[in-house]
Amino acid sequence: MLGHELAQLKKLVFGSRSERNATLMADNQLGLFGDISDKATVEAEKETLTYQRSKKKHPGRNALPEDLPVREVIIEPEGDTTGLQKIGQEVTETLEYTPASLVKRRTIRPKYAKKDGNGVLIAP
Repeated sequence: MLGHELAQLKKLVFGSRSERNATLMADNQLGLFGDISDKATVEAEKETLTYQRSKKKHPGRNALPEDLPVREVIIEPEGDTTGLQKIGQEVTETLEYTPASLVKRRTIRPKYAKKDGNGVLIAP
């Protein structure tokens, strides 16, 4: 009896992972000819267990600090914009690195509406 227990302990400590879990899992399993009432309680316990995984949503990239110097680059669309109405602009902020300094580069692309209502003119 004592030799058998010692063999099981050695198997748990020095055995492969599958052997370690096999003896532990055998104790948790129902017998082959177990009572039906035991099976019902196990089924009831399985139904009551619920798992909730909460996925952490990434809020996106962090905003660039306001105290950085800003270099604005305005890209006008190709073509004649005289007589066109400016309806908005698209602003893209990227972080540029020049040795020993960081500069926020703001690229502004004005959008113009055509007079006849056939679309919008914007720089690529």
